[in-house]
Amino acid sequence: MGRIAISEEAEIQEILDGIEDRLTELNELLDGVRSGRSDAGVAVGLLRQHVHSIKGMAASAQVPILHRIAARFEQYLGPLSRLDEAAIEDVQTFVDRLAEALDGRLALDEQEIEARLARLPGSPPPTASFDPNEIQVRDIDIMLVMSPGTATNFVTRELAECGYRMINCFSTLDALVLAGQMRPDLVIVSNVMPELSGVDFACAIRAMPSTRGIPVAMLTSEKRGSPALAGLPDDVPLLSKSGRFADDVTRVFQELNLL
Repeated sequence: MGRIAISEEAEIQEILDGIEDRLTELNELLDGVRSGRSDAGVAVGLLRQHVHSIKGMAASAQVPILHRIAARFEQYLGPLSRLDEAAIEDVQTFVDRLAEALDGRLALDEQEIEARLARLPGSPPPTASFDPNEIQVRDIDIMLVMSPGTATNFVTRELAECGYRMINCFSTLDALVLAGQMRPDLVIVSNVMPELSGVDFACAIRAMPSTRGIPVAMLTSEKRGSPALAGLPDDVPLLSKSGRFADDVTRVFQELNLL
């Protein structure tokens, strides 16, 4: 038994050392972008690869704080196409928080984990032509569960420009876990998803004790009563993918006291 325990401890330490190595590579990548040695667009793809690896390694080592920071980091990178100056600073914040958690050897309670997560950047800086100083930053987290693409970028940008902190998740299965951990103020899910459908996801959120109190809205081009939405709980509001999106957001967010 002693040999098994030592072996497991050595394996976990090896994983943590691997995470530390990847953090070093992330810092070197950021230095390359700042100096102009690395392409700002190519760097985003490399960042995604490293962060995805860190998330998987943290899960294997059963280290919740590292896994959850890495998950938020991966979501942040989702809509990015290149690193501008503001995004570089946000990415550096994620890297620094991962390094701090690793140095602290990770024995944090849930309250301490939530405090660290609250200090992380929420969404990539919007690129639309508006004055950032006019944005009212809201203490509200919106989890958007959609596949990567133009529509996802549009919804993310629209809500981020309203001052909401956006959490992008591209997998309904991952979102079920993260919703219970992060406790967002609202989850918006697309009805068309490759794993669980949006309807199945909404039903699962309602069924689990850890998430049943989290409001869910469905982003869809279908109307209430459509066969595609069969089984959707009646209290899950619809957000239209058409030009009514802004009006629907206003109506639903008013009902949920999120405005």
